[in-house]
Amino acid sequence: MRLGGEELAMMTDITEYRLARQLRSASVSATTPRPPEPAAARNSVVLLMWRKVSPSAYLLVDPRTSGRAVIRDTGSYAGRYLWTVLISGDTRPVEGRTQDLERAKSLAEAALLGDG
Repeated sequence: MRLGGEELAMMTDITEYRLARQLRSASVSATTPRPPEPAAARNSVVLLMWRKVSPSAYLLVDPRTSGRAVIRDTGSYAGRYLWTVLISGDTRPVEGRTQDLERAKSLAEAALLGDG
């Protein structure tokens, strides 16, 4: 099955809408009050996993902070992978581009965890 230009544009718009909605939800959840974490939870290890949410997008959510990282395969020759990180409570996303998917994941994780 081959998609025409109009169907491909509509599918891209829907994907971008969903990703934008997920990113916005991170800032909304940061404003809701949470009970204090027990000491054991603060010292626990959290495993972060990338989820493929569309054929060209990956999502990573930090369950401790509700921060989100998204990587999109733009297909562009000038930085094929666009990574964006929205930290809870912050209105300005951190973003960048790279040619390598693994490098994009590494940079986005570092920005999400505050190591960059």
